[in-house]
Amino acid sequence: MPIRRRQFLGYVGAIPFVGSLYAFADEKPLLRIGLMTDTHIGETKESCGRVKLAYELFRKQGVDLMVNVGDVADHHYPTGYKAYRETVEEVFAGVPAAKRPEELFVYAAHDYIYYRGAKNRSLWPKDADSAFADMKRLIGAKNDPYAHGTIKGFPYVVFPQRMTDGLDLDRCDKMIAEAVAANHGKPVFVFAHIPPQKTTRSGYGNAEKREMLNKYPQVVNFSGHTHGTLVDERAIWQGEFTSVNVGCLQNWGERLVGSDHPRREHYGVLIVDVFASRIVFRRFDVRDGEEYRANEPWMIPWPFDPATAPYRNAGRKDRSAVPSFAAGVTLKVVPAGDAGGVLLTVPVADGDIRPYIYRVNLERRDRSGKWKPLGTRDFIGEAWLRTFERPEKYDLDIPGAYFTPGGRYRFRVFPLNSLRKAGNPLSVEFSAPKPKVAPEVVWQSDNPMKDCPFLSGFSGGKPMPLKGGFYEMGDVDARLEFPRGAWKGAKGAKFRFVVDMHTIQEDSCMRTWLIYLRNTGTHKPASGRISTLDGDSGSIRYVIDIEKGKASSSYYLLIRGEGVGRIKFDHVRIERRT
Repeated sequence: MPIRRRQFLGYVGAIPFVGSLYAFADEKPLLRIGLMTDTHIGETKESCGRVKLAYELFRKQGVDLMVNVGDVADHHYPTGYKAYRETVEEVFAGVPAAKRPEELFVYAAHDYIYYRGAKNRSLWPKDADSAFADMKRLIGAKNDPYAHGTIKGFPYVVFPQRMTDGLDLDRCDKMIAEAVAANHGKPVFVFAHIPPQKTTRSGYGNAEKREMLNKYPQVVNFSGHTHGTLVDERAIWQGEFTSVNVGCLQNWGERLVGSDHPRREHYGVLIVDVFASRIVFRRFDVRDGEEYRANEPWMIPWPFDPATAPYRNAGRKDRSAVPSFAAGVTLKVVPAGDAGGVLLTVPVADGDIRPYIYRVNLERRDRSGKWKPLGTRDFIGEAWLRTFERPEKYDLDIPGAYFTPGGRYRFRVFPLNSLRKAGNPLSVEFSAPKPKVAPEVVWQSDNPMKDCPFLSGFSGGKPMPLKGGFYEMGDVDARLEFPRGAWKGAKGAKFRFVVDMHTIQEDSCMRTWLIYLRNTGTHKPASGRISTLDGDSGSIRYVIDIEKGKASSSYYLLIRGEGVGRIKFDHVRIERRT
């Protein structure tokens, strides 16, 4: 939640508001840091285009320190690292070395992938030290993977990312402890690619690392990795310490209930201003240097007090503002296609608070006249878009697999902020159209708990434990299998998979299960990945469309085990589409 003027005065006293910063008269920051992450450059100079824009912005803003928080390249690309250095030199041409900002790099896993052409994943972590050494030389970095120092009197530490053998946590602990002891009361900036567990958006990192950081309230941690957007309020978190996710400078995605989450281009970087009494986090678009929400930057008072920290979890969602639709706007539903589907048109919400997500709830009216949940489908809102990029409306194709012809249905569309707090919905009732072409049902079951094996892992595995009519899910992957011949068809044949599922799962750090179809032979994804609802969903319908890559291909439904809970399958149907 952004801190508004009245709230912030309660923390640090009366101060004048100037532009995007709260400043004491002409007070200048004691330190200014420019941060980017997940640049994922390729092998060419052209792939460094956004990096160049970021460095140009940092130069214009007069930063003292520039940090790339990891995954500099998409793979270990020697020519890419050289191109990166050439890009930096172009931006700072004519600036003496002594007057340039200092640079730091976080060494992360993508920068040792395919090192020296190795295709065996098991070799990559073993080659990490050599890959990082080559990267340091080629990109002209000054710091090692583990590094510490001070900049304008403020301490920092840098940790690498390792996929298999992990961090040397004892070494990390010692580095932070020494920085804290030598810099009483000052923030200690930690730069590490993976976000600490259960902190910022999609924080699913190492539990031991989180426990280590919990000991140091002076820590302000910066991470990347999750490819989020800086308009997401979950990118800043406070608990035992402060953690901030820098987003990405490549493309970003978001988990969506009931639908796939396509990647979207992103241009965000972070500039951090450090004052004696506060730290200000400003978010910028590198394309033109425009500041996101310039009148409401993230701000934390200093010294840090967990009890009053503005971005602590307690009550944060309840305190947050919600988006809303303009008065008088409506939803529109019309028949679409020959298979009994509909086209739902949703107007764009109104006001300063833009929806991060729109949630479409589909309900059906039963014989008693009560509305029963049938499905949920999220789609990305326009919060991350600049004003000139925003659409006028959204059109959604809803397939006939959700409907019984002539049945009475209702859409309710909620605008959600990034903390998933909903504004007031729009609603529309309609009767499902009769399809001109009936679907060809290849296989179906009204008792998939009996007819479909539910096994652990991608292959082999054991039956998942069953209790009280539900499968017990842990942090393991599990798959639902179907009879031989259920996917019979030529290459290019189109199928629609329909499953009614009842899930019960607590949404810790907003990560629920992912479901998608995978090839039984290659175990590669055959469809987009969609998220399940958190909490007790009731029986909800999910619809997945695929096209066969080979005539011999068949598929299973994978449930990615990301948290404990229970699951029940009520109905499964496989249709062939024309």
